[in-house]
Amino acid sequence: MMEGVHEQEMGTAGFPATLIQTVDTAISVAAGFIAIAALVALFLSLGAEVVVRYLTTQGLGWPSEMPNLLFPWLVMGGVVLAAQHGAHISVSLLLDMIGRGPARLLLLAMQVVVGAVFFYLAYIGLDVLEVTSTEYFPVTRVPSSWAYLALIAGFVGIGLTAVTTFGRLLLAEDPRLVRAHAAEEEL
Repeated sequence: MMEGVHEQEMGTAGFPATLIQTVDTAISVAAGFIAIAALVALFLSLGAEVVVRYLTTQGLGWPSEMPNLLFPWLVMGGVVLAAQHGAHISVSLLLDMIGRGPARLLLLAMQVVVGAVFFYLAYIGLDVLEVTSTEYFPVTRVPSSWAYLALIAGFVGIGLTAVTTFGRLLLAEDPRLVRAHAAEEEL
């Protein structure tokens, strides 16, 4: 069903459309894998803590650090997936009131701003990684920069999504359909 949406968005643009679709698929698969892996790891580690505490009245210690390490990865994976599937908050009143040409220009400008902001945030985040790489969680000895790396990865994912959305907007017959109804079509 999604292929129909992508064909409707980009028409028959050949190689550029295939490249954009491949990059979007890679971003979606990576973000989905990260979110699911973080959720499963959180569930298993906290579940193990509950079982061990119930059986022995002693805790394992390390599971209490897992939410700090994994929750940012879960959240950012979900944010990138939301951007990929057009499931983010948007107001389309203005887009509905203007024609295709102005709508395309407005949406292209928005993607430039989104891409620039999120790539800049990822760049600035590298400084945060440097500062937090010397701080370690007491039990697992994992650097706290691991959690901040999730933000950078998410920012890059959103920036890349803005780039592929820009490409989709250039190729789309009607720019208002790009990612607009992807989440609804999947249901």
